[in-house]
Amino acid sequence: MTRRGWAFVIISVLFLGMVVIRSVVGTSESESLTFTGIEDGWQESVVEQTGDGTDKILLLSVEGVIAESEGLNGSFSASKFISQLNQAMDDEDVQAVVIQVDSPGGTVVHSEQIHDKIVEVQKSGIPVVVSMGATAASGGYYISAPADVIVASPSTLTGSLGVIFTIPNLEKAADWIGYSETRITSGKMKDIGSPLKKISDEERQVFQTLVDESYQQFVDVIAKGRNLSKTEVLKLADGRIYSGKQAKKVKLVDKLGYLEDAIEEAANQIQSDDYTVVQYEDPFSLQSLLGGSFFRSSSDLNDIVRQVIPVNQYEPQLLYLHD
Repeated sequence: MTRRGWAFVIISVLFLGMVVIRSVVGTSESESLTFTGIEDGWQESVVEQTGDGTDKILLLSVEGVIAESEGLNGSFSASKFISQLNQAMDDEDVQAVVIQVDSPGGTVVHSEQIHDKIVEVQKSGIPVVVSMGATAASGGYYISAPADVIVASPSTLTGSLGVIFTIPNLEKAADWIGYSETRITSGKMKDIGSPLKKISDEERQVFQTLVDESYQQFVDVIAKGRNLSKTEVLKLADGRIYSGKQAKKVKLVDKLGYLEDAIEEAANQIQSDDYTVVQYEDPFSLQSLLGGSFFRSSSDLNDIVRQVIPVNQYEPQLLYLHD
């Protein structure tokens, strides 16, 4: 079989597989639900209680690559998390929030949205404590920076403070399967970032200005959140990874410890010995198991591909991501 024949077989198998997945989970409008199927608010479950449990400490998690919605590629839903923070602000009993962060980061836009919502939570009078897991890098650090206290394990991988702009290059793959494309544009930059052509120096400069702009924003977020000068931050933000122990030395984290230490720190923030730690539950369903965005009514194959191909490989985009 020729290489084009093999390419056709591979593409056909992938396409049929995606269609089967789509048909299994359903695509009707009646199945389309907001976030994870919760219309009347997130349900709570008790994690632990100390004393009379008068005060409520909410435990949330950011796990996986930060994106708009969940998917089979392990992406984390920023919109779902923001809905949880909104509910926390509406609940007068929530006195503090502890966020477990185990993420290499993700898209700039959705990292920004989570960061800004955390700041809003703090302005509402609710302190926020971050507990870093195995990885809290790039966008994972971006969303952690404003926390009142950051707790990290000595071996946590954090840092990677910077921006990546990914541009897939599929020229050779297109040549291999015999695919070509004619593009008619209104201007020379209209198809900038096309995966079917090499990037020009002029195009590279355009993308570099975007990266530089997002980088400066990252630096500002760290400087403000960690009470550091921009000069200090610029020395740290060269993209390198830090261990939790190293991060503490350079003031990127406050304390070394684990989740229980973060919860204790939250209790200290609200000066309480009587608290109940609660978390929001995602009702078990096929939707929550496979990823809520499968249940959108759109039948566009593009939506299916986004669930299978990693977020940073599908299209040109700015990323706060340790890759």
